[in-house]
Amino acid sequence: MTFLQIEFVWLFLIVFAVYWTVRHRSFQNVLLVAASATFYGWVHPWFLILLYSSATLDYTMGRCMARWPGRRKLFLAMSLIGDLSILGYFKYCDFFLDNFVRIFTALGMETSVHTLGIFLPVGISFYTFQTMSYTIDVYRGELEPRKNFLDYIAFLSFFPQLVAGPVERASNLLPQMERRREFDLDRFRSGLGLALWGGFKKACIADWIAPYVDKIFIHSDPSGAMIWAATLGFTVQILADFSGYTDIARGTARMLGFELSLNFDHPYLARNPSDFWKRWHITFSSWIRDYLYIPLGGSRGGGWATFQATAGAMLLSGLWHGAAWTFVLWGAFHALLITGYRFVARRIPASFRKGPVGRTLAVPLMFCFSVLGWMIFRETHLDRLLHYWTLNPFGGTADQWIAALVMLGVVVVGAVPLVLALVLERVVLPRLEGTPWLLPAQTTVWAVLLVIVMAFVRDGAADFIYFQF
Repeated sequence: MTFLQIEFVWLFLIVFAVYWTVRHRSFQNVLLVAASATFYGWVHPWFLILLYSSATLDYTMGRCMARWPGRRKLFLAMSLIGDLSILGYFKYCDFFLDNFVRIFTALGMETSVHTLGIFLPVGISFYTFQTMSYTIDVYRGELEPRKNFLDYIAFLSFFPQLVAGPVERASNLLPQMERRREFDLDRFRSGLGLALWGGFKKACIADWIAPYVDKIFIHSDPSGAMIWAATLGFTVQILADFSGYTDIARGTARMLGFELSLNFDHPYLARNPSDFWKRWHITFSSWIRDYLYIPLGGSRGGGWATFQATAGAMLLSGLWHGAAWTFVLWGAFHALLITGYRFVARRIPASFRKGPVGRTLAVPLMFCFSVLGWMIFRETHLDRLLHYWTLNPFGGTADQWIAALVMLGVVVVGAVPLVLALVLERVVLPRLEGTPWLLPAQTTVWAVLLVIVMAFVRDGAADFIYFQF
């Protein structure tokens, strides 16, 4: 089940009505667990077996750490091995088997080994990271192990953010599951507006751009102009798609009395690679920082040690996104980008780098690097990707230039609502706060968004991009 299906709308309406009727926290959590099971197991009920297995394992290991603190390291190891084994089998087994066969074939050797055709459960990477952070934080003494399994399973399976994040820490979401929630009209209004805006970004921007991007990336021989125009389209598409999911997740959660973590903060306004990762998929990048980068040494050592920690964290984050070498290359690209910026920034006078000219030039420059990264991310075949880099970005026939210009026109049309939303957020809304015009303006925008989303949504709409991870 996805957010844009009519089944989800009915599910949420029923949950919302019953949830605020019962009012008792335990009953509300039971309802959330039941709703999450319905949402996640709607098409493939066996997904729930994996989810509940991870939940049971890590809840039990947390209790064992409390019962036998001297063996905390053993219980943490059991938790991590169990979680990573499930994730590794379903996400990476076929990838490594395929590469194993390719190596033997290249060496002229025959092998009876073949891929297994393993089906990847939706959202497994997200909830695995979420439950792993629980046991790691308990091991570190940063979080008390929970006794109430219902609260824990409600935290891990919470349906608004279960499939594609935000990757919530137990320290943020679990306490919200454990306390009483009261209906708040302002929070409801805010959540409704956020969810509608997220639906608009997905249905009216991302899904509208996607067919144009796909046609160029599956073209047998696109020109340089076509492929770069399509990459710009994907740059807009993936932002609208993923941030749209997050907005719906945060909006629906807010209407139920929960506040999920901010996951996007205008990433294309970033001034450097580190700033980009503080703005893009924030909960994931902070997870990588806290549980990979810092344990690998972080910036505590010299330049080489810092590079090793950066490379290790980014390569693993690339592989997390998918079992393909292009994702590993994407992680390596961002590792080099972060390291290269650190090296170059030291040699640029701070007066220029932090001055108005330097800050202004930094945004479009970083945006160009982001676009290059998204080309690596979007193309799943390494040989085609390398071929794209040999193409003249200004080359192509007349027909190919027409296709590229059409793609650029689609990019502009898709980007306009995002720019207008930024202006609305930073210029218009602050001036309406506290005035009688705020509510009429909000309700008008909501009505317009709802009508447009209903007009654009079609049966069989594309899944959110990050569902595949």
